[in-house]
Amino acid sequence: MDKEQRGIFLWMFIVMVLVTVVSAFVIAVKIQGDAMLKLKLAVSYGLLVLIFLFGFVILAAIASGLIDISQILEDDAGGASTSRFQLLIFTFVIGLSFVLIVACDCKFPDVPTNVLALLGVSASTYAVSKGIQAGSGNGSDSSSTTTTTSSTTTKTP
Repeated sequence: MDKEQRGIFLWMFIVMVLVTVVSAFVIAVKIQGDAMLKLKLAVSYGLLVLIFLFGFVILAAIASGLIDISQILEDDAGGASTSRFQLLIFTFVIGLSFVLIVACDCKFPDVPTNVLALLGVSASTYAVSKGIQAGSGNGSDSSSTTTTTSSTTTKTP
């Protein structure tokens, strides 16, 4: 990322924080009730606005090509990684399920231990595959070193 893109992202971050602070302030002023309720609602909705804006900026950067996701499922050797695919799919399925439950019931559900175990197993599979790749020398550039030797010729009279 070059200096101009960093400047753009810095300004976007500043704008996002300002929008969050302004929206939290407006909510705190406009809501009727006691001070603690106002504070809880202002902080909650402020964080919600900030998370939404972060997601929007990330999606905009992906759409404009600043963030390249074309190799998101490739392993270091260039092939498809089933462990990355599994982690991605499980995360999206569970995340979408919770969004739909919250949207339908208007409350956050209790997270079952089976769901956490499933995500843990999926993440562990990915971590183990990265460990195997690093151990076999296929994982990172630091494990494979290239040495070059130079030869010198000397003339004898």
